[in-house]
Amino acid sequence: MTHLRIVVPAFLALSFLVGCAAIKTEETVSTESLLSAAGFKMVPATTPEEKDMLNSLTPNKVQFSVKDNKPLYWYADPAECGCVWTGDQDAYNRYERLLVESNIAEEQQETAEMMEEAEFAPGYWGWMGGPWGW
Repeated sequence: MTHLRIVVPAFLALSFLVGCAAIKTEETVSTESLLSAAGFKMVPATTPEEKDMLNSLTPNKVQFSVKDNKPLYWYADPAECGCVWTGDQDAYNRYERLLVESNIAEEQQETAEMMEEAEFAPGYWGWMGGPWGW
C-alpha cells in the first residue's frame, strides 16, 4: 500500500510533465511556422561559440533589439532547431498579423467543436426539451 502512495503520485507528475513538454513542442513548431511564413530567416548555430551564445538567450520568445539603427526581431530556439530566427520590422508586422489570424481561426475551430458537441449531448439543453421539460 505504501508503494502505491509513492508510485501513483510520481506517475501523475510524470504524465503532467510529459504532457506539458508535448504542448510546448507543439507551440514552438507553430510559432516557427508563423515566423517562417512571415519572412523570418533561420540562422543555425553551427560553431561551439554560436551554440553557447544561443543557449544564453531567452528561448522561445520573440525579442527586439536595434542593429544599425534598424529594428531587429529574433526568436531563439536552442532545443528544437538549435537556431535563431531573425526578421526586420516588416517580417515582425506580418508575424503579428498571422498570429492574430491563427488565434482567430483556432477560436473559431474550438467554438465549432463546442457547438457540435452541444448539439449531440443529451441533457439540460439536448433532447430532453431544455429546462422546461417539453
